[in-house]
Amino acid sequence: MFQGLEKITKKVPTIGKSPVFSSNDWKIGEGRLVRLFLFLFISVGTVSSQAQLLSQYLPYTEGHMDLGVRLVDGELVGYWKNDFATIDGQITAPDYPAAGLRALGVFDENTPPLTRPAASEWAFLGVEAGEPIYILPSGGVPNTVPYLGLSTEDPSLSALDADQYRLTLINMTGPEDGVFSLYTSSANVPMNTLTGFPAGSILIEAGDHLHRNWAFSHPGTYDLYFGFEALTGGTVITNGSDMLRFQITDGGGFDSYDHWRRTMFTPDQIADESISGPSAAPLDDGVSNMQRYAFGADASVELVWLKEEDDIQPGIRARIRFQSGDLMPVAEFATQLHPSNWTDTDLTLIESEPIHHDPGMEIRTYRIDHPDADAGFLRVQSTLSPP
Repeated sequence: MFQGLEKITKKVPTIGKSPVFSSNDWKIGEGRLVRLFLFLFISVGTVSSQAQLLSQYLPYTEGHMDLGVRLVDGELVGYWKNDFATIDGQITAPDYPAAGLRALGVFDENTPPLTRPAASEWAFLGVEAGEPIYILPSGGVPNTVPYLGLSTEDPSLSALDADQYRLTLINMTGPEDGVFSLYTSSANVPMNTLTGFPAGSILIEAGDHLHRNWAFSHPGTYDLYFGFEALTGGTVITNGSDMLRFQITDGGGFDSYDHWRRTMFTPDQIADESISGPSAAPLDDGVSNMQRYAFGADASVELVWLKEEDDIQPGIRARIRFQSGDLMPVAEFATQLHPSNWTDTDLTLIESEPIHHDPGMEIRTYRIDHPDADAGFLRVQSTLSPP
């Protein structure tokens, strides 16, 4: 068995289509010296040079946060009111705008979904009795999924003479047959999309904060469109609206580029191929959307030592997306940088580390089986198959 890993190089980033090379020497077997050059490569066509500000939709996976309401330029808008929740794998303090985050519920073997009770009053959940239902619970247990409340505590609201705020679910986009419910019990379901839109509303006192269960019938990406109204004595004095995004998964991640695109961009950006298409580079940093989809925002490959008893073997460590139906990752070796010189190379998987806040993405460590040549190039390539 391998006893551990020892990093011996820095990460080797790929910048656009001009990879940064790194080389290292090591001795194999009887002391034969081998030199290998490592890089990542993605074939996606011409990279767009159009600069666009990409909405982040960073993953919020754990900890407490609220759908908050605030006043901006006389209009009510939604935002993510942060209470030291886990964002993109790190505990953070700042609040986020509505398009800055997505609530990511990962219901894998560590946090399996509940099943719908048999009684007919639970039919509003949108699944049959005994089928899974994906709930972000009002009590924060389990603590491995978002613990989300509703809040009218933002200081900006003090400019209004409002005593109540009404939140109405005015629309939703999501997976086919997807149903969303906000509820405390089968007898208290203020929002439910099973019968159309508007799908219900909830009143919150000014300066208040409350929790409900957020239930989703199927895995997928949901956009919930909320209308906000400030009321004084029952009369609306100002209003507004905003959209919040939720991603529900069983841990398998995205099944296609279209699903990734649907989750990472705003509706307007999704409709614009120059921003959300596979070859586009909307941040104007030379990194295409395809690269972010296949290898993440920090595409890199590392050279590592793999120790087996007294023997030391070379290996690579790379962040790669798996379990997507349209990605075909492959490792290739060449003695010369010529298109016809590349051939599939033998790698043995040693270790796989799933990334919780990016389901389907893994940090994989491979042993490089002895190459026939004394020197050469290794690339990890991922190709997007046609839909």
